[in-house]
Amino acid sequence: MRIIIGGAGEVGRGVARALYDEGQDVVLIDSDPSAIKESQSIDAFVLLGDVTRREILKEAGIRDAQVFIAATGSDERNMLSCALARDLLEEELPIEKNPNRPSLLTIARIHDADLIADEQDRLSRWSGVDVAICPHQASIDRLTAGLKSSSLNDVLPLGGDAWIVEVEVTPNATDLASFTLGQAEGKIDGLPKAFTLCRKGQSAFVPDDETVVEVGDRLVFATIGEHTFKRISKAAGHVEPPYPESPRVAIFGATALGKQLATEYLGEGCWVTVLDEHLEAANELVGSSIGSHKRLDVIHCNLGDLDLLREIELAEHDIAIAALSDDHENIAIAMRAADIGVERTGLVLDDSALARVVRRIGLTYAVSERRVAIDAILMQVHRRVPGHYQLMPSVPEIVAMSASIFDGHSRLGQTIAKVEKKGSFRIAFVERENAEGSRVMFRSKADMTVKIGDRLILFVSADDVPTVEKILER
Repeated sequence: MRIIIGGAGEVGRGVARALYDEGQDVVLIDSDPSAIKESQSIDAFVLLGDVTRREILKEAGIRDAQVFIAATGSDERNMLSCALARDLLEEELPIEKNPNRPSLLTIARIHDADLIADEQDRLSRWSGVDVAICPHQASIDRLTAGLKSSSLNDVLPLGGDAWIVEVEVTPNATDLASFTLGQAEGKIDGLPKAFTLCRKGQSAFVPDDETVVEVGDRLVFATIGEHTFKRISKAAGHVEPPYPESPRVAIFGATALGKQLATEYLGEGCWVTVLDEHLEAANELVGSSIGSHKRLDVIHCNLGDLDLLREIELAEHDIAIAALSDDHENIAIAMRAADIGVERTGLVLDDSALARVVRRIGLTYAVSERRVAIDAILMQVHRRVPGHYQLMPSVPEIVAMSASIFDGHSRLGQTIAKVEKKGSFRIAFVERENAEGSRVMFRSKADMTVKIGDRLILFVSADDVPTVEKILER
């Protein structure tokens, strides 16, 4: 399957590298020679040119493409290139003459949340974009979820209310450590299924019910609902302060991201204080649609003024989030908030490498907008493209797969427990149609029966993929 990516920045390169490693036919386009040079390490077809030019898309092989991803730094260019790709494919292969032509999925990275404020189908009609990925909103979703439990190593949304979370087992995990996973799941009410175990000095592997958990193990769980995060943390032996019903939130930066964060938390009934050293930015927020909200305070100040931070009782805030445009400023501010006494500190960064290390310096949770954008784009591609794929970059030994259950499938009518006995994999979720006709993700249960139309989402060791494919392909 050919996948064309417009934009060879960190996001485009990250998506291209992941898809190429999965065996996809990838073409990467950029008009910047330096970006093209940085992309040479990826064994994909790299093309120097303007993604909004018809001849470049033709050279990239748009007539053979099934996915087009626009990941440049410009929203306008991303939308235009999606529209052009769709139009050019129709010109090259008219649907009336090629009724069996695969449809083209277009995905665009969109920074301005206002552009996608309307329903997605309306955006598709006028722009040619099937799926819009907003890094700001995706980062907010991931950050706000991660801040609800300060002991989780990582939180990954899978769409809807489905989540992947990683946690380390402590000596206080009295019902988990030294027990098999099967015993633990029986002892701990509502404990989700663990599909990955990472042990120091060993490669990560897919555990089964007989796997004994040890102190220091990192377990990756598949779960439904943010309310389960606390249960998982407690099971792993972590003791953390309860998450307030209406937390006080301090946001550093009246940026577009800061405004979206404030809107999100105000909508949850929180008290929000936004601080910014730029008077124009602060005034713009005050004059916005949320500026008059009774639970919002906007303060123009020097963010390094410790006396002022004490005056506004920053230590009494439950959450502090750094949402400025500079990564190093964000880290410094978050560290200052932690030193003052804020229990939950969040950061939104560009650099994915920095996001991975901030926990080591005592900060609660950080997300990289670029990494979030890569993950979100890949997730949309994987809903369309069959095969296995890397889910968590931190655990490369484990991959995700999906299997669609059709009439006559050999696993139709079997329970999840029986299907899992066929091979070394764990089924995390079952996606099926609900009574309203919508596709919904359910957490798998041992006694759940596989039905026609189900999509099984499972996790398997990379080395076992060929075997599992044979088990589930028919």
